Amino acid sequence: MSASRPRSIHPASPAPAPAADADLPGGESPPAEPPTERLAYSVDEAARLTGLSRDLLYDQMRHGHLAYLKVGRRRLITRQHLEQFLTITATTQPPSAHDRATG
Repeated sequence: MSASRPRSIHPASPAPAPAADADLPGGESPPAEPPTERLAYSVDEAARLTGLSRDLLYDQMRHGHLAYLKVGRRRLITRQHLEQFLTITATTQPPSAHDRATG
């Protein structure tokens, strides 16, 4: 039999946030930092930020259209990779039905 290894906490994992009512008097929470200030995002965070699905992002990474960094088992998408992907995607969209009818 093999002994199971204890699970370690990934050092890049964010610490849980303290209770909001303990931060400021009156139960007010401090202003949250906008997520766009971060240097890199998990695939889930990038999906929420862009409104795209996780499956689409993984598919684009697999096909080489969306660059990412591999840190351990995690895939991180940097802000620059995401901006580049969105810029390329916006300029390479197929023509609309109107464009095909008039062209």
